[in-house]
Amino acid sequence: MAKPYEMRLAEHGDLDTVMALLDARIHWLRARGSDQWSTGRTFRTRLTNNIERGETWLLEENGEAIATITLTTEGDPDFWTPDELRERAVYVSKMASKIERRGEGLGALMIRWTQDRAAKCGLDIVRWDAWRTNPQLQDYYLSIGARHVRTADVADRWSGALFEVPAKGESALIEQVTTVT
Repeated sequence: MAKPYEMRLAEHGDLDTVMALLDARIHWLRARGSDQWSTGRTFRTRLTNNIERGETWLLEENGEAIATITLTTEGDPDFWTPDELRERAVYVSKMASKIERRGEGLGALMIRWTQDRAAKCGLDIVRWDAWRTNPQLQDYYLSIGARHVRTADVADRWSGALFEVPAKGESALIEQVTTVT
């Protein structure tokens, strides 16, 4: 049976909740030897701005935040070509679920939700970059149907494994996720 989730825009008061989800994932990654998101750079200021611009979302179950995702229509020019940046795309960043919910498919669900949302907004592609040194994460993205575009090796940047999926409407999501705007 499908679980009823709610996806809602994060508000200013949700910053600590979003940060807690990301911080827990950072600690989990470090405990497994991954250097992902371990550059010492804080996400707090960036996420404050993302929330104020209506780009950060929380996935909730029974009122509890269980995952977060940030979406923007501005791609990183360090990774995406000028031609790619002109395409109608949404870019995913800072996606994380609660560690305790690992293995439940929440990441795949959020990508599917993003594909549906992008299609409804008239966009064609969902894109993201992943940490170059995290092959498990890259394999995960491939396993959920993402296409590896290329890996960009940019000086002083640790991310750069580029992925995309087409935007597409998914009517079955209505049974799993209610979107609140």
